[in-house]
Amino acid sequence: MKIKNIINSCWLTAVGIMTLAAFTSCETKFYDEEQYRKEVYIVSGDENIFGQEYAFGKESVGYISIYVGGTTAIEEDVDVELELYPQALRSYNQRIYGENYANYVQQLDPENYVIENWKVTISKGNSKPYVMLPIKVNVSNLIDGEEYYIPLRIKSVSNYMISPTRRVVLFRIYVKNDYATSKSSSYYSMAGLEQIYSESNGSFIADAPGIGMNSTKLLKPSGETSVRMMPGALVSANAIDERNKNIVLTVHPDEIIDVPVLNEGQPTGEYLKRQKVTIESWDYSSSSIVVGDVEGEQSYYDAETKTFTINYRYRLSTEKKWHFMYEVLSPLKQ
Repeated sequence: MKIKNIINSCWLTAVGIMTLAAFTSCETKFYDEEQYRKEVYIVSGDENIFGQEYAFGKESVGYISIYVGGTTAIEEDVDVELELYPQALRSYNQRIYGENYANYVQQLDPENYVIENWKVTISKGNSKPYVMLPIKVNVSNLIDGEEYYIPLRIKSVSNYMISPTRRVVLFRIYVKNDYATSKSSSYYSMAGLEQIYSESNGSFIADAPGIGMNSTKLLKPSGETSVRMMPGALVSANAIDERNKNIVLTVHPDEIIDVPVLNEGQPTGEYLKRQKVTIESWDYSSSSIVVGDVEGEQSYYDAETKTFTINYRYRLSTEKKWHFMYEVLSPLKQ
């Protein structure tokens, strides 16, 4: 009986070894072949959104990437044709904003962009199976404060399958200039002085001594050489509040002004060359902030240090008193 058990045990061990060997062989074959089906897709992030920055003042180029996913190299060239797909943007607006139509994002007008070839080829000879599709955009005519997208979809492929989840991309248009970008938060440190004035017959009378201020301010690109922000110590509560209270700082690179150099508050007779800055309200309505100059004071931009020095006065639509502001804005390292 003991000998018989030993024989059975050896037989089972042999069968186990053969089974393991067969399984290992199948596993190796499986990994040598495709683990999952090859799918053609557009690279994107959450909600199938992918964006690129475009500079004001010129037509510039951004790209989307189209890949073939898989664990093995593609064996044939893949021709991919794209198409405009507005339904994707409509679905996004309805899903994210519902009936809050004022917040709906906009589809970029074809007059403002160029896709020269809606068909691209992913070559089997590439070490990485992808191709870049160039998209030229001119952002100069876009409405400040609106979000713009180009909704695109893979229409067809010559080989393999189209990904059901990454077939569509909402290509977002970010804008930038030399001072700020909409792709990320452009923060500046602010050191300044605020003084409240009453106005009587066109004259301004100080109500109290000025108060020193220090804060961090968010600047947003508003044009080729302009940015917008909340004035003084105000912060934005929502988009409507921002539109009513934002002010626009416009740099005039070709208008150089002389800024007197002071020593303990006294002029030294020396001057620095700086770029002129003008300040105005972002929006003009009965609810908008009112902005004016401060007599005898200049606003300017130092291109070397990227610093704004601004003097202005503002009054909210609900106020009668004026806030006289002196602010120095320096960019924070991102």
